[in-house]
Amino acid sequence: MADLEFIEIPKALVQDRPAFSFDIGGTCAKLAYIKAEPTCRVEEGDHSSGKANQTVKIHLSLYTRDDLDRAFDHLQKSMSESGDEWRKGVVTTTGIGGHQFKTKLSEEIGVQTKNVNEMSCFVQAFRFLCQNIPHEQLLMAPSEQGAELMSRMRQQLHDFVETLNSADLIKKEVDLGGFPDPEEISGALETMQAVNDKTEVTFEDMFPCFLVIVGSAEGILLIEKDGSFKIVDGTNKCGRTFLGLGSLLTGAKSFEELIDLANKGDSTAVDTMGSDLTTGQGNDMYSVIPQDMMVFSFGKAYKQDIESFNKKDLARALLNIIAMDFVQVVALNAEVHNVQKVYMCGNFVNKAEVMRDEISKIFVQRSGFSVWCSKIEYKFVQHGGFLGAIGALLQTIQKSDGSK
Repeated sequence: MADLEFIEIPKALVQDRPAFSFDIGGTCAKLAYIKAEPTCRVEEGDHSSGKANQTVKIHLSLYTRDDLDRAFDHLQKSMSESGDEWRKGVVTTTGIGGHQFKTKLSEEIGVQTKNVNEMSCFVQAFRFLCQNIPHEQLLMAPSEQGAELMSRMRQQLHDFVETLNSADLIKKEVDLGGFPDPEEISGALETMQAVNDKTEVTFEDMFPCFLVIVGSAEGILLIEKDGSFKIVDGTNKCGRTFLGLGSLLTGAKSFEELIDLANKGDSTAVDTMGSDLTTGQGNDMYSVIPQDMMVFSFGKAYKQDIESFNKKDLARALLNIIAMDFVQVVALNAEVHNVQKVYMCGNFVNKAEVMRDEISKIFVQRSGFSVWCSKIEYKFVQHGGFLGAIGALLQTIQKSDGSK
């Protein structure tokens, strides 16, 4: 069954007609559309309909590429419900599958299609939503579990600082091997908490920024205040890698199944942790490594058979290593390009709370060892997996003054 969502945007900013768009990516197909809504009679004194008269719904649905036939059926049904009005335009397509399935859309469904640039779709949709929907509807609030996890990580780093000081390692002139000064770590943690606790943000305050696409692959877009953008980096080790390696390691046959395993798993059964390596002598830097800090991903798998591990733990360890790689790429690029605002979108984060929590945890961990990382304001975009489809839709219906 497809996920069905919608967002409401000001009606004055778009053409008043049905419209449809498809973003067919490497793993998922995203459909965004505005269909003809039934006209409702407004009773005297009924103010609830005022909002409906001022806004229009963009409907959103998600399918896997394995289930594209159902996606096309959904498209045809939505079109038929809108009469012939949608024929005034074209179905815009984007993503790696936009060209691949052009013939199927044109011949089997009988629609005229136009393929548009994927990255420009993401940027157009993001800027449009930043400017035209409430901030609390644009960005995702941290989960309770995620907030608790980040609080615990901050406390662990504070404890690490206290341990460094109480162990008197610095006074003994023990080489800390490049670790930051304890006061530097404390300052960085305070900076990160203050930056990410901000709630009031204006459209102008959000740029320049990174818009990071976290889907089958990872792409980092630098968006300037004037709306210009460029691709600065990315990695092919992201959602599709998680699915591929996860399937080999656990036998899971779907994203939902693999995420469920990861959510219930314990990566410390697979990864080498600080508690596995500390010397206990109290006279070197290794003795103060936090006990539950991950040191080596999959470190305990050396010389072991896969049967030695629980599938849930393997899935969680795999998710963690991909999240770690992701944060490292983002943080290093943020420092290189002098960017302090990072907005993440894509179904790997939007459909997996555990991935958002892990990314948040790693940002906190890195802030203890990277002053720049502590300055990064990072957020997750609500409905971010649909930005490509929404942007493709806007390219056909947005009025010229709909976004700065």
